[in-house]
Amino acid sequence: MTQLSGFGRAEHPRPDPASLRDDILPLVGDALDRVELLFRENLASPVGIVHEIGEFVVAGDGKRLRPTLHLLCTRLCGYGGPHDVVLATVLELIHGATLIHDDVIDEATTRRGRASANFRWGNQVTVLFGDYMFAKAMQMALRAESLEVMELLAEATLRMTEGEMLQTRYVGRLDVSADECVSLIEKKTAALFGCCCELAAILAGKDARHRKALRRYGRHLGITFQLIDDLLDFTGNEGVMGKPVASDLRSGKATLAVIDALSDDGDEVRALATLIMDGEHDGTVGRLTKLLDATGALHRTRELAASHAAEATRQLEPFAPGPARDALEALPALLLCRDH
Repeated sequence: MTQLSGFGRAEHPRPDPASLRDDILPLVGDALDRVELLFRENLASPVGIVHEIGEFVVAGDGKRLRPTLHLLCTRLCGYGGPHDVVLATVLELIHGATLIHDDVIDEATTRRGRASANFRWGNQVTVLFGDYMFAKAMQMALRAESLEVMELLAEATLRMTEGEMLQTRYVGRLDVSADECVSLIEKKTAALFGCCCELAAILAGKDARHRKALRRYGRHLGITFQLIDDLLDFTGNEGVMGKPVASDLRSGKATLAVIDALSDDGDEVRALATLIMDGEHDGTVGRLTKLLDATGALHRTRELAASHAAEATRQLEPFAPGPARDALEALPALLLCRDH
């Protein structure tokens, strides 16, 4: 049962994101450069339309968080083989494909501050390109020559697809429970985060205990990431985020803070949320954001994110101390204080 009301009002220290990145990037920077090259190479094609959309996707300036997470976990597990960069690229291809499909389903017009692929090329071609990215990812993953790797990637992809299908049933609804919101996050976001981490343990031949610990680390980290992302939908800067404030609610998706606030000040929250879903944005978004703050819903959601961040860190206890573990312990704090 997801609880939002049992957390105290204590403030959490906000680490310096720049210093945390300085700890993380030296460990995986060279490998990330190779991921970027491999990502670009595998979206190049002699087929003109495929190459055109591929170049557009590559130029999208993604965070590459999932490849970073996978590479840090391979360092933690002491893996020294040739497949870490390949699987890091596979994970970014899968993530990119899900974003493309999400935009088609949502009929989105922007992504990361620029026109979305479906807005530029239309839904039919764009959904096929998302399929192309999935197929390319699985083709690349075969290089690891591991049935376990393929099974884990397939399982994560199935969970994400289930989550996307489930979300279509929730669009336009304000009667979704907090548990249903978190379950959706576990499928749509946390499943791939867990996969990123557990793949590293498979490559390194770690035992079931270490595999489970990394899977749980990734899943708690994924929940942290998405809860903060949902908060930024109300509290973030539109110019920094590259999308309109309350874009989720504008597309009919009620995130956890809204669902939580309905139990505290239901009539007014429901009225404002409904107006936003119906296209009444002028002044309404600001009023709802203030109400979410006044009811404590924003704070409680952040506290829930912080609890998952702490739980993620605890999962690293079976691993030996060292720079990779230090970086992975720092990563939840970095996600808690991000602004985009």
